[in-house]
Amino acid sequence: MKRRQLVLIGVLLAGAVLLYLPRLLSDSEGRGSLSIPDGFSFQVSEPVTRVDVVELANGRTFRLERAAPEWTVDGHRADMPKIETMLTAIGDLSSDAIVARNPTNHEALGVGDSNGRRIDVYTEGGGPYSFHLGDRDLGAGGYFVRVPDSAEVFRLDGPVGGFLSRDRDGWRQRVIARVNVDAVRDIMIRRSAGEIVIRREDDGWSIDGRAADSSTVQGILALLPAVSASDFPTDEEAAAVDFSTPDAELDVFAEGGTDVTDRELVLGLRFVQDTAAGDWLVRTVDGSEVYRLAPFTARRLIPERTELLPE
Repeated sequence: MKRRQLVLIGVLLAGAVLLYLPRLLSDSEGRGSLSIPDGFSFQVSEPVTRVDVVELANGRTFRLERAAPEWTVDGHRADMPKIETMLTAIGDLSSDAIVARNPTNHEALGVGDSNGRRIDVYTEGGGPYSFHLGDRDLGAGGYFVRVPDSAEVFRLDGPVGGFLSRDRDGWRQRVIARVNVDAVRDIMIRRSAGEIVIRREDDGWSIDGRAADSSTVQGILALLPAVSASDFPTDEEAAAVDFSTPDAELDVFAEGGTDVTDRELVLGLRFVQDTAAGDWLVRTVDGSEVYRLAPFTARRLIPERTELLPE
């Protein structure tokens, strides 16, 4: 091979390295990297502390953030099993299934600069390390992904695309409270008709010395191990609710208190009926999160006196 040809090959190789080097490493200390020459690769080597999900079409962003010992989503309690599954997957993503090389296809695949989502990942060492998450590939499965400022689009298989396609409330914790029903001693319900105290006796549950309807009491107890919301109000709706004068109250007491009653409050819920939406808004007495409860669930938790003492 002639010397001129060798020099030309060397120049071309050097140019190729310079072209792809910015894509190969986005952090000189190796905390995070993005690469695309042989496929999509997204890796972070330090613990993830925050993930911003940017909806490019409308400019809205919601934030998943570590707030030791757990995580929050826009300041609300996050569903930790979902967070842990996402963290396990997001630190090491790769795909060699290329689906497009022409930028004119970006919008159609949901990975353009003005549609789809941009996922910004932050670690203890820095960030953001970003990639575009597009539409689901209805034919082959997986989701379309693209590194910013690159033309290539890949199909990313596995569950992480589905996780990161959730809306904000899809990351929130729906379990309001958990109660060990074996330790429950008294259940107090307050509604407009008055106060009801359901007490555990040796031979069952009673109200004012009379046997309570067992199926109605069991309906309450069945929900206490995981009292769960059906949905969430908007932040504006939650801020507007006045829980100082609730429509109903539920207090659950267990054995083992330190006062003369020898009982401990293990759950206190306050309910406000949303007649326009047809459901209930609920909050714990010591919390700030507001949840929605379906009418059926609320009726089981706070039954009327006539349901507990049928004629």
